[in-house]
Order: sequence, then C-alpha cells, then structure tokens
Amino acid sequence: MKKIIFVLFFSLSLITISIAQEVVSEVKLIDSTPEDFELSDAQYTAWKKISNNWLSDDFEKIKFEHKIELNCQTCSSVYLDVIIKINANGKLEYYKLIKGKKCGMELTKPLELRMMRSFFKYEYPPELRNVIFKTHLGTTLKC
Repeated sequence: MKKIIFVLFFSLSLITISIAQEVVSEVKLIDSTPEDFELSDAQYTAWKKISNNWLSDDFEKIKFEHKIELNCQTCSSVYLDVIIKINANGKLEYYKLIKGKKCGMELTKPLELRMMRSFFKYEYPPELRNVIFKTHLGTTLKC
C-alpha cells in the first residue's frame, strides 16, 4: 500500500513539474517575442499593409457573419492578441493565442479560427519571412 501511495505521489510530482515547466516556457515565449511595432521599418510596413487590408475586408465580413455590432453600450471590442510565426516559404506556420475577447467575454474557438483563417492563406512578402512577432487583430472602441 505504501508503495502504491509513493508511486502515485511521485507521478503527480512529475506531472506538476512538467506543467510548471510548460507555463514558464510559455511565459518566456510571450515575454521574449517582439511586438509588431518593434519590427524593422520594412517588416512593420509590410505587416501593417496586410493587417489593414484584413481589418477593412475580412474583419467586416466576420462581424457581419457573427452578427457583431460594435458600440459602447453592448459590445466595445472584438480582438485577438496573438503570436504568429511566418516560415521561410512565406506562409503562416502557426499562431499562439495570448488573449481574445468578444463583447467582454472570452472568444469562442470557432470565432478565433474564423478570424485567423485568412492569415493562413496569405503568401507573406520576403520582409516577413522567418519572423515571429506579437500583434493585435480586431477593434477595441474608446468609450
């Protein structure tokens, strides 16, 4: 019986240590990744062109599809804060959600995926290849 308790305690300890290491590495990734405005001028200009086009086209479609009307009374924000990695081929390799909100509540997974979908379709310019950075996608009203 003592051996079983010891094995269980030891196993739980290993799981706890593993989870703690994951959290620490995730915090390091978030803290060490530059913001989009910290990129070089050429990289920032290329990214802003892409994100502004997304905001004026895709984001408007997303708001319509999900019946989101931004206003100060009921819904002042819909956004994602993400870390994105663009690979050497100019494709979005992955993204990591840092935070996302829709009208003050956590973003649903389907809305998150819908907001990110078009970024996987882009072929990014050479300035953004092999780059990892944090960015804010969406809108927050100043009420």
